[in-house]
Amino acid sequence: MVVYLSDFSIQGYQDPGFGTSFAWDEPLLEGYRSQVLNANSKHSPQSFIDLKAPGWSHLLKVERPTRLLVTTLNYQGAISAVLRAKSAGIPCTLRVETNDEALSRNQLKNIGRSLIYKSLYAWFDSAIAIGSLNRQHLVKHGIPADKVRLAYYCVPDRFQHLSLQEKQGLRQKMRQQLGFTEDKFVVLFCGKLISKKNPELLLQAAMQIPEAKRKHIVLLYVGSGTLEKDLQTLAANTPELKIHFAGFRNQLELPPYYLASDAMVLPSNRQGETWGLVVNEALQAGLPCIVTDAVGCSTDFSAFPNFQVIPELNLELLAEAIAKIVYIPRDFERYQLAMKDFSIQHCSNEITSFLLGL
Repeated sequence: MVVYLSDFSIQGYQDPGFGTSFAWDEPLLEGYRSQVLNANSKHSPQSFIDLKAPGWSHLLKVERPTRLLVTTLNYQGAISAVLRAKSAGIPCTLRVETNDEALSRNQLKNIGRSLIYKSLYAWFDSAIAIGSLNRQHLVKHGIPADKVRLAYYCVPDRFQHLSLQEKQGLRQKMRQQLGFTEDKFVVLFCGKLISKKNPELLLQAAMQIPEAKRKHIVLLYVGSGTLEKDLQTLAANTPELKIHFAGFRNQLELPPYYLASDAMVLPSNRQGETWGLVVNEALQAGLPCIVTDAVGCSTDFSAFPNFQVIPELNLELLAEAIAKIVYIPRDFERYQLAMKDFSIQHCSNEITSFLLGL
């Protein structure tokens, strides 16, 4: 049984990152037993005290779980749920996305942060890591290495059931809709247009590419956010580069945009990009990717062919990386085998076998 502290993402809410109100367009509560402790929420939680755990003690008595898998420690309700489970003799396993490279901190903050994490993680006898950096963090802060299972962060593969002909058809239709001719190499940015993602760096880097290659490049921004107007103004003052803004698109609308593209760039700053699930989606679509070393998944995908990792904020190296891939042929199946370890099925199998073996 899955217990949620809130259902705001299903009810619909104002997302400060995207700068718009929306509800996820997927059936997130179907196919399994679940209960929401703070039902009919209309606002996303903004602080530690915003989410409590009403009715949790009663649920423990009714469900009598043999183990608790916890996926956040960011809210009061999560902490109280763990403490009540521990007091009832129920062992707890942790799955969070934290790593030690996502943010820049001074030494004093790092020491204080480590002390807090070691205190919190003492409640858990095991953990399931989302990636290599997360695993390092968990072990460093007290979870025994032999009690940490790696089950990569994953997303549904919306391309796996499409034939090559269907993918090509969706690609052609979207490119026609966007006004992209076949000779254009489309570089995608997908996500919130916010400081953490640093979307402006992509535009600036593209302008550094020699004109002979740059004339074939189109930048496609799919997403919205606080930097959208600034980016549009910058694009308007850069007529020598073709740039298209598609605006916010919900989950089920995204596949044609990935298929219409030829590469993806995620130039994030070190402001908390613990993984970057858009990279999973891009690889599922067969897109070569360029990410900064501030992106958490860069360590786990760095060995993939045509996957480039550059230092954060490095304009020149980003321009070189884009120029290097401009003529790479489109291949929808490029990462099909490599992404099997990052599939929902593989992840669920790893989690299930690990928990059953504890």
